[in-house]
Amino acid sequence: MLEDGHIFLRELQPGPLHGVYLVQDAKALTARNGKPYLALTLKDRSGSVSAKRWDSAADDVQLARPGDYLEVQGEVELYRNAPQVVIAHMRRPEPEAILRDAFEVLPAWDPADLLAEVRQILETLPDEDYRAIAAAYLADEAFMARFEIGPAARQMHHPYRYGLLEHVHSVMKLGGALCDHYTWIDRSLVLLGLFLHDSGKVVELTGEEVVNYSFEGELLGHITIGINMLDRKLQALPEFPPAKGVHLKHIILSHHGEQEFGSPKPPMTAEAQVVHTIEMLDAKMNAFLREQAEAPEQTDALGGLRWSKLLKRRIVTRPPAAPEA
Repeated sequence: MLEDGHIFLRELQPGPLHGVYLVQDAKALTARNGKPYLALTLKDRSGSVSAKRWDSAADDVQLARPGDYLEVQGEVELYRNAPQVVIAHMRRPEPEAILRDAFEVLPAWDPADLLAEVRQILETLPDEDYRAIAAAYLADEAFMARFEIGPAARQMHHPYRYGLLEHVHSVMKLGGALCDHYTWIDRSLVLLGLFLHDSGKVVELTGEEVVNYSFEGELLGHITIGINMLDRKLQALPEFPPAKGVHLKHIILSHHGEQEFGSPKPPMTAEAQVVHTIEMLDAKMNAFLREQAEAPEQTDALGGLRWSKLLKRRIVTRPPAAPEA
């Protein structure tokens, strides 16, 4: 709880609740008795919780829009061993009632430091042609402004402010280490591919505290958007070798690994395989990290377990407690 009384969603206990929260998701549904209700997901910087507004009215639907703040009053109940808020009253809060500290997650690192390191890696790529493509993106003010602050995904990994920068910085550092090990692969292609693999997300995703898909993102997806962006950059560099452009496009197209997960092509080059492997690892490690904050569903002397919606498996969420002396 903050000093001003905000109750974090991670701390909810059964009983009355009155507070201001972000609407992450809202769906107008119909109950079995034929009456309308709202199924909501409320959010603050500690996490999220499901909420229900039974017998909802048309005004409720307008109030509970994703990305808006909502003042709610109701009861916290346990549903399937997890807290759920049953909303009795709801309204749009007064601006002074919105406590920004309760919603903004401040990173443990300085975004400017991460961005500077990404720039340094790109500006020193061994291959002159790939350096030229990197320079075109670094000089694109609109792209870089969104790249620095935007999220990397809506739910799966790094779904928060500065998430895309954090993810790309992480995979580029890992990529450098793998290129040091596999010295025969194209270092410039791997590092530039890691920088650009999620480039389409600067257009696909909107918002930071509450992440949603843009219209273009819904219709095209970040892989198609990323390829289109790269095409425009290549057209502005008529001397760029076509084969190198194809290899770079292949990395963007294949970074999800399989068609089942959205990639039109599987990795067909060593560099594309490295990018896919590193990207998948970093995404899952971020999901594991965020899951550690969630309470376990089953505990014993060896530790705690819970079902992870992100990873679609049961995982250990807390390390075993240290034995007493």
